[in-house]
Amino acid sequence: MSELSMIAIILLSALLSGALFRKIGLPAVVGQLVAGVVIGPGMLNLVKPTDHIEFLAEIGVMTLMFIAGLESDLRLLKKYFIPAVSVAFFGALLPILTFFWFGRGILNESVQLAIFFGIVFAAMSTSITVDVLKEYRRLKTKNGQTILGAAIFDDVFAISLLSIFLVIATKGSANGPTQSIGVTLLLQLVFFIIAFSLIRWIATPVMNFFEKLDFPFSDILGAFIMLFTLAGLAELFGLSAIIGTFMSGVAIAESDAAPRVEKASNVVSYTFFIPIFLISVGLHVHLDKVMDFLPMIIIGTILAVISKFVGSGFGAKITGYSWTESAIIGAGTVPRGEFSIVIAQMGLAAGVINSDQQGMLLIIIILATIIGPLLLRYLFKYDNVTDDDVVETAITSES
Repeated sequence: MSELSMIAIILLSALLSGALFRKIGLPAVVGQLVAGVVIGPGMLNLVKPTDHIEFLAEIGVMTLMFIAGLESDLRLLKKYFIPAVSVAFFGALLPILTFFWFGRGILNESVQLAIFFGIVFAAMSTSITVDVLKEYRRLKTKNGQTILGAAIFDDVFAISLLSIFLVIATKGSANGPTQSIGVTLLLQLVFFIIAFSLIRWIATPVMNFFEKLDFPFSDILGAFIMLFTLAGLAELFGLSAIIGTFMSGVAIAESDAAPRVEKASNVVSYTFFIPIFLISVGLHVHLDKVMDFLPMIIIGTILAVISKFVGSGFGAKITGYSWTESAIIGAGTVPRGEFSIVIAQMGLAAGVINSDQQGMLLIIIILATIIGPLLLRYLFKYDNVTDDDVVETAITSES
C-alpha cells in the first residue's frame, strides 16, 4: 500500500475513533491511540510507521506544543513557577528510583540499564496531556498551567539526564556523543538564554515586521518560521525540539498577531498533523511482544502510573495545592508518549538496550499513555473550574 493511502487511512481512523470515543464519554486522544494499535502492525497491519509518516508525526508534536505555547499565559506560568518545578522534580525523581529498582530487583539487569529505564519513564508526554486539557477546557486553569510548566521542566530534566547518561554509557563508542557533560549542559543553558531573550525583546518586533510584508498570511508564515527556527536551535543545543516550539509559541503569544496565528495553527494542526502523530504512537505497539513479557509489562505499567501520579502529586501538595488539585496534576503527568519513545529509540541506537527490551518499554509507554487521560477524565468530575472561568476572572479583575 502506498504512503498516501496509509495517510488517508490514518486520518479516517483518527476522525472515526475520536468521534466514537467522545460519543461514549472518553477522551478523543485515547480513541486515536487505540486506533493506531488497531490499524498498525500490532493488529490489522494496514499502516506501518514509515519514515515519512514519522516525520509528519514529529511535525504534529511540534505544532501541538506550539499551540500550547500560544495558549499559555506567561503571567500564569511565572505565577506557578515554584509548583511547576516541584511537580517536575518529584515527578521525575520517583519514576527514576522506582524503575531503577524494577530493573535491578525484578529484571536483574545491570546498573547502567536500570538507570536508563528510570530516565525513559522520568519523561512525560507533554503533547498528549495538552491535548486532553484542551479537549476538556482546562489548559488555562491553575492546574493546567502547573502541568504545562511542569512538563517543560520535566523535559529539561529528562533530556539533561539523558545527555549525561549517554556521555558516560557510550564513552569511547562510535555511537556516543562527542562532547563532554559540561559542554552539553552549557549549550542547554545558552539555548534558554536565547529563548528568554526572544520572548522578552525580539518576538514582538519580528512579528510586526512579518505583518507589514505585502504577502498573503505573512504573519502566519512568519510564526511558522519562528517555530521551526527555535525547534532547530533546541536540537542544536542538545534539547528536545518540542521545548523550542513551545518557547516560540509563548513568545508569539505576547504579540498582537497571536489570535490570528492561533486560529490558523489550530486548523492546520488538528486537521492533519496532530491526528497523524496520535495514530503513529499506537503504530509502535507490537502485540506479539505482549505475551513474551506479559508479567513484566503488567508490573511496569502499574509502576509507571503510580510513580508519576504519586511523585508529581506530592510535588503539588507540598507547594499548597489541595488533594484534588494534586491528584489532577499527578494524573496529568502520567502519559509518557512521544518523548519516552524517542529516548527508548536513542537507547537502542546507542546500543544501551536491545530490540526486545525496546519492545517491552514501548508497550508500557503506550499503556501508561492511555491510562493517563482516563484518570484525568475521572478526576475532572471533582473539579469544575474550566478555561471559561479563568477568562471571566481575568476580565473581572481587569475591570
